[in-house]
Amino acid sequence: MSYQVLARKWRPRSFEDMVGQEHVLQALIHALENQRLHHAYLFTGTRGVGKTTIGRLLARCLNCETGITPHPCGKCASCQEIQAGRFVDLIEIDAASRTGVDDMRELTDNVQYAPTRGRYKVYLIDEVHMLTNQSFNAFLKTLEEPPEHVKFLLATTDPQKLPITVLSRCLQFNLKRMTPEHIVGHLKHVLTEEGIPFEEPALWLLARAADGSMRDALSLTDQAIAFGNQRLTAGDVSNMLGTIDQRDIERIVNALVDRDGPGLMAEIARISEFAPDYSVILSDLLSLFHRVTLEQVVPGSADNAMGDAEQVRTLARKLSAEDAQLFYQAALIGRKDLDITPDARMGFEMTLLRMLAFRPGSDRREPPALTGGRDTAGADAGDEPEPAPEAPRTAQEPEPEPVTAPGDDDNDEAWLASLDAQANAELAEPEPEGVPKPVSPPRPEPESGPAPVSVPQPAVAPEPVPEAPPVDANGFVWERDFRTLGIVGMPGNLASQASMSRDGDCIVLTLDPGHARLLNSRHEDKIRDALKDRFGDTIQLRIEEGAPGPHTPAAYEERQRQARQRAAEEAIRQDPIVRTLVERFEARVVEESIRPAETPRR
Repeated sequence: MSYQVLARKWRPRSFEDMVGQEHVLQALIHALENQRLHHAYLFTGTRGVGKTTIGRLLARCLNCETGITPHPCGKCASCQEIQAGRFVDLIEIDAASRTGVDDMRELTDNVQYAPTRGRYKVYLIDEVHMLTNQSFNAFLKTLEEPPEHVKFLLATTDPQKLPITVLSRCLQFNLKRMTPEHIVGHLKHVLTEEGIPFEEPALWLLARAADGSMRDALSLTDQAIAFGNQRLTAGDVSNMLGTIDQRDIERIVNALVDRDGPGLMAEIARISEFAPDYSVILSDLLSLFHRVTLEQVVPGSADNAMGDAEQVRTLARKLSAEDAQLFYQAALIGRKDLDITPDARMGFEMTLLRMLAFRPGSDRREPPALTGGRDTAGADAGDEPEPAPEAPRTAQEPEPEPVTAPGDDDNDEAWLASLDAQANAELAEPEPEGVPKPVSPPRPEPESGPAPVSVPQPAVAPEPVPEAPPVDANGFVWERDFRTLGIVGMPGNLASQASMSRDGDCIVLTLDPGHARLLNSRHEDKIRDALKDRFGDTIQLRIEEGAPGPHTPAAYEERQRQARQRAAEEAIRQDPIVRTLVERFEARVVEESIRPAETPRR
């Protein structure tokens, strides 16, 4: 006897054999038990979820020789012929190949004839959405008022394409996609009955690859059995599908959690040998971090949809909420970027490196700065960096442009000097109204090639000195010196919104209620550790809710920023050259575009 594929061999023979469509089966069973039968049923859903299977089972229920029943005997001639696909009163039509109006007219002409063998003549029309509009119009009247001996069973994967006039004439049942748990459970039963040894992780790989279709799952299982020589292992299934198994995902995540850069790179190199679909790996990581966050927010909510519930619970305990969110966002952005990266592995690798490099609390490595042609990173530890050759410019200030000199540099210097002298004189003594302004000396025509001369840049006004904050006994000013504590990430952001007071070895941070609600024990531990590093191990920390007042690091930094902004704007407004350009050439300063030069934090 020839081999029969698993998808056909294990097709359900009764409603009890069906997996995962209980909501549809319950309605049909109750209708059969109470003899409340509609003349047209529409079954919708993705491929391989049981639409035509339910149609054939319903045909058996209607034509079983024991009577209309939700439990056909399976032994009578009608049941056996339907099971074998040769029952004359079950007419299966593939609408994808018979779409014409003539085909539909032939069907409607034959509807009037009584069934030959069975109780009902059953028309099972698959992919009914493929019919043309003319075919639907020819079919509507028969669909609405068929003879008593006719039942229509329609199946489609795309109900949106059906006319509303067809939908309104049918009882519609939407079949769900199979969950991985349902598929794995059914595969275990099938493989046990077939006597095929298997590893459970291999079944989860097949269930995820099936994407909700039981038929696809059985077809992939057939392929995996052949690939693995009559046994199913996770490694063989992973190689066959071109994916990685859950253990590979676990190793990647463990390297991220342990901040193990070399281990992470080694794992990427190992899985790249299988030429996997990196988008699928990132999708698996997204699903994992989503479920980890769900477990952190709602403990006990982790399901076993991917066969990794225990791993999810373990990660939820090991990862901070910030890390889980960072990993999720990095994977989401990296998956979008895969299509535009020159190489898929490079995009995947960069995504994981972002997760590793930008975790809260990770070391920040600044790039080496070059000073005077020498790399300061290679200088001796005691060397001081060389001073910059000129004062820093504001962000608004453009680079100096070369000015054409008239013949020789002396003439050009004289011309610039006269312009500066005139501008200074005008600033010192305003002209009375009605008196014409003196015309600046004409610039002589150049006699030879241009020579670049740098225009002197206006000096940036010194940074204003803010009001002196209170200083504690150790000379430490909380709002000014907070950044020297090295508290980063969410703990640093929250602590910067607090004011500090000290009573002996007890440091009290006062936070407003909104920020205090975001503070958890993990954040407090990081803040306490930083304070102990600065003030000694005897320091204790207490967090209080209240109004922090103006002496918080965040408020201090905002005051400094505003002061620098005002100073930069004033420096631009008072610059003699700028004023000359405004007065003589009707130039306009766009003040909202002025930015102060960045100054290093203390």
